[in-house]
Amino acid sequence: MAIQFLDLRVSQHSNNDGFTTPIPTAPDSLTFGIIGVQTAGVSPENAGDIRVLLNGYVKVEGITATTETLTLRIFRDGIQIFETSVGPLAAETGEVWGFSAADFPPDPSGGQLDYTVTIESDLALSTAVIAAANFSGVAAAGAGVF
Repeated sequence: MAIQFLDLRVSQHSNNDGFTTPIPTAPDSLTFGIIGVQTAGVSPENAGDIRVLLNGYVKVEGITATTETLTLRIFRDGIQIFETSVGPLAAETGEVWGFSAADFPPDPSGGQLDYTVTIESDLALSTAVIAAANFSGVAAAGAGVF
């Protein structure tokens, strides 16, 4: 089975720190990245060997409480596949996080995998906002991938 590149997608929430969006308190969350990774071109012999590598970056500003924890979640077609929390955070002017996750989707027959990334706070009166943020994914298939 030859290794096959399938797709690369990028979602850019903001490319600078001048644009900010408030981070809501759980159970609400802010979706800051959405990508649809194409799998329609996968060869039949590689259909069971699809791998998706997901990456992102988020800058958080406006943290004023020293007890705040922020949670990032990644979903594939509405099903959570990744979660990480950062905190409790110190009151800072800005925090920057990069994140990475791998996905091994069970069935590519739909021709597209939809991924979303969200962020939320555990603090009821959070003043945190996200500034520059992005989300990307690359899909490949075949033996020896990733």
